[in-house]
Amino acid sequence: MTRFRDKLSLSAILSRISLPSTPSARTGLSLAVRGLLIAAAVTIVALSSTLLYTIFYKLYVPQLLHQAPVYLQYPASSAENTTAIVNFVPASDYKFLSTSQAYSVSVDLHVPTSETNRRMGNFMVILELQNRYGKAVHQSARPSILPYQSPAVQIMQTFVRAIPLALGISQESTYLHIPLIETVYDKHFSPITNACIVLTKPIEVYQAYITIRARFSGLRYWMYYWKIPTALAFIVAGASWQLLLTAVAWSVLEPYVSRSRRLHADMLPSASDTSLASRASQQSPHSQPSSMPGSPLVRALSFFDQQSVPSDNEFDEQNVPDNSGLEQPLSAPTRSSSSRASLRRRTSGLSLGVRKPS
Repeated sequence: MTRFRDKLSLSAILSRISLPSTPSARTGLSLAVRGLLIAAAVTIVALSSTLLYTIFYKLYVPQLLHQAPVYLQYPASSAENTTAIVNFVPASDYKFLSTSQAYSVSVDLHVPTSETNRRMGNFMVILELQNRYGKAVHQSARPSILPYQSPAVQIMQTFVRAIPLALGISQESTYLHIPLIETVYDKHFSPITNACIVLTKPIEVYQAYITIRARFSGLRYWMYYWKIPTALAFIVAGASWQLLLTAVAWSVLEPYVSRSRRLHADMLPSASDTSLASRASQQSPHSQPSSMPGSPLVRALSFFDQQSVPSDNEFDEQNVPDNSGLEQPLSAPTRSSSSRASLRRRTSGLSLGVRKPS
């Protein structure tokens, strides 16, 4: 029976594949992919720099204003002082000021311009900043008085503001701003939590507030009052440092990466190896597979291809019935010579890649 089997060996297939040798193909990254990677890296660096600056701003720049209402307690007798206790922090917390920041403390009073207040004249405002145990940490006392107005000025102001006063839009009142402490620093082991305010005379008051204001200087001043320029400068500086550190790290790791790439490239067959293998198979078809030039991968694939395809004689021998009982066994030299002949026929037939009909 005649059978035709056409099969291309793996060595012939590899000989037709030409691997690109350009740098972009070797790295496996096109210009578009590199551009996307660069854009993603720049975006990540910018976002990380912004996040770092935001965290630094929150930790370094304290809150500008701490304001609390003051509820004055008027005594039954006019001879006693008017007092008020202000709690800045809840009982669970014990610190709200920065120890490295200077603060100023003031009291604002909204008082009516009544004849009673005008007759009071000067009065003292006493302030005590206390810790959570009620012990005085800072003390201050400043005088205050209502601004003077002559009767003629009062009459003209009343005439000008007659309609707003009649409609309830305006009031006959004034605001007193009393600075008590210009510069104060909070203590680390005895932080300020409460304030005690004392008025030496029972002055009539609509509303009262105590204000603790941070006095920024140096870098904190620029970070708070010039937010955008300072933020841009810090973000650019942070991104530059990150890129510089990345470049230094890459310069250190690049030799190891290049070495791993070279090892990976050595494991793959090159175009010269495949062309030499195809030429050798065409010029010397009766040569042994072990003598084929090229890389170890090409020789291994060629040997695997030759061993995977059975020869015609082996196919015919598998269909012949076993007559070993009728024939005498061959001697050792005869068997070895027949094995070498069979291997030579298989090699000469498979090196061409196409089998002839039997």
